[in-house]
Amino acid sequence: MKIKVEIRNKSRSLVSLSFIAVIITVALFSSGCAEQGESSPESDEQVVNSDGISVENLTNIEWQWIGFQQPGSPENRTIVPDPENYTLAFFSDNTYYVKADCNRGGGNYILEGDNLTLDLPVMTLIACGPESLDSEYLSLLSNVSSATLENEQLILHSVNTGQRMFFISGGRTEQTI
Repeated sequence: MKIKVEIRNKSRSLVSLSFIAVIITVALFSSGCAEQGESSPESDEQVVNSDGISVENLTNIEWQWIGFQQPGSPENRTIVPDPENYTLAFFSDNTYYVKADCNRGGGNYILEGDNLTLDLPVMTLIACGPESLDSEYLSLLSNVSSATLENEQLILHSVNTGQRMFFISGGRTEQTI
């Protein structure tokens, strides 16, 4: 019995390590193939749209995910328990950091007006448990296409699915990497 458990645990560890190696390889390959952006004076300007979204009022804030709404009526809004476990932070160098329960990661973003594009993040791959919303959170983030600020809430929209994610400020944060 003990031998079976040890073999099963070793198999899981090997599968996890293989998956992590594939993710790292893909991330390294895609970053090596990415086109390097040219810096211009226009790209350094902070554009504010009619909803007040700008790099300045988006960055260096730990945004905590408090809920999401499926397309349709307001009754379809889901409240997220423990918002401090699902955070998103943007930085002025066009990188972002994401905390999805027990997993952490980050990637690059582009904000043009209210259009927001998040590259897929490079993430840790820990199983957080059956009560976790980590998979749903990351799935919703992968569909983000625009952002607005309303009543001091960050709202991320998906044009394709009509979903909206709601965030509140958890305070100022600094980039650590």
